[in-house]
Amino acid sequence: MKILLVQAYLGRREAFPVYPLGLAYISTALYGKGHEVQIFDPNITTNPYDDLREYVSSFNPDIVGISLRNIDNQYRIAPFYYYTYFQRVLEIIKKKDPGIKVVVGGAGFSMFAEKIMQRNLSIDFGLYLEGEESFPELLENLNKPDSVSGIYFRRKGEVLFTGYRPLPDFRKLSIPQRDFIDISPYLDHLESLGIQTKRGCPLKCTYCNYPQLSGNKVRIREVKSVCDEIEYLIKQFGIKQFMFSDGVFNMPLNHAKEICEEIIKRNLKVKWSAWMEIKHAKKDFLLLAMKAGCISLTFSPDGVSQNALDGLQKELREKDVKDSLNLFISDKNIRNLNVTYSVFVNPPGETFLGFLKTIIFFIKAKVYLSGRGNVFLNWIRLEPETKALRYGIEKGDINKDIELLPDNEKGLRKLFYSNFPVKYLDFLIIATFRFLLLLKIVLMKLGLKRPKIIDVDEKEDKYGSD
Repeated sequence: MKILLVQAYLGRREAFPVYPLGLAYISTALYGKGHEVQIFDPNITTNPYDDLREYVSSFNPDIVGISLRNIDNQYRIAPFYYYTYFQRVLEIIKKKDPGIKVVVGGAGFSMFAEKIMQRNLSIDFGLYLEGEESFPELLENLNKPDSVSGIYFRRKGEVLFTGYRPLPDFRKLSIPQRDFIDISPYLDHLESLGIQTKRGCPLKCTYCNYPQLSGNKVRIREVKSVCDEIEYLIKQFGIKQFMFSDGVFNMPLNHAKEICEEIIKRNLKVKWSAWMEIKHAKKDFLLLAMKAGCISLTFSPDGVSQNALDGLQKELREKDVKDSLNLFISDKNIRNLNVTYSVFVNPPGETFLGFLKTIIFFIKAKVYLSGRGNVFLNWIRLEPETKALRYGIEKGDINKDIELLPDNEKGLRKLFYSNFPVKYLDFLIIATFRFLLLLKIVLMKLGLKRPKIIDVDEKEDKYGSD
């Protein structure tokens, strides 16, 4: 069969394009079963809708698969709803060729699979969770989808689910080929091109549904396979930079160390970034990572005060967060590392004193890391199957019938968690950030360089996991 896989359109030009890594894994699996596969990413074209129509016409696929990775940008200051643009892509494909079968998957889809199937009648099949095994199997059973586990499908107008299937053994998946789409648009930014070393997350953060989406047990790739992939990308495409796209790169620590050591051993000349866990990012590991090419890392302690850290179930101490920032401020040996901290405003358990500690941490990091790091403040975006949602409902702060997949962008503004005792302080942060955002826009329009201290861009639309 001819299969066209489409990266969901985000509806605007983001800071940098993100290579469709999930679709590369799916494409490799489908290609291995004898299918002809191409990938289209509307986010790297100047006329996404017209180019999509043209691509469907020229390739004439039997099946179109769409990856819905993110529902929205999860940024309370300036929320943006990707889901509405996903719906527009669906509409264009079906209008162009009503006979095409449409299959949808991705993390965003899996969070709201049944609702998305019910609301979007143009979707023929849905892939729940990871699709490297279920998608090829579905293509062999299009007339009897109920024989394939992990599939949503329609029968007489009713949406049915075939039941859960075990997640794939990540070690057995082939290295994802990157030639199903032109890779060159993704080579200019450090965080555009991703490499996975593991799937699954054992952490228990109250806001995060990673364990539900990818399992609560870590499925680790062999170090040789990871470095073979890096070497393949260097030799085949001349890449010079990438990011480890794991939720947390340095857990387990020994696995991360072995990857760094193997990169050094093979003399692979690349620069990379990663999301890391604070407790396992001691100076000795950071120096090893730098030697292996690490130039940027992100921590998401998500809280600063002990009450907030406990409420978030981060398994961190307040001292861990302070010591980490002080290390990057004072140690000359790691000053070349770019570091970012992601912190929530008013998470579960927060107090007024904790709120003040968060603001002090934010200002300190902004000042001392200026030019070589940053700190981002945000609020928890409520998502299904998370403890933050359950806690909010149990405490009465959140309506039990809250709609987490709203009809429009306006509905997003109601989906951010704030701990009730200090909730009234939110408006101060929001008003300040919106003023700074407006100031940034004005300065950019005037062609003036903005000071680093007012850089309030949203971070990549994920929380991280440490």
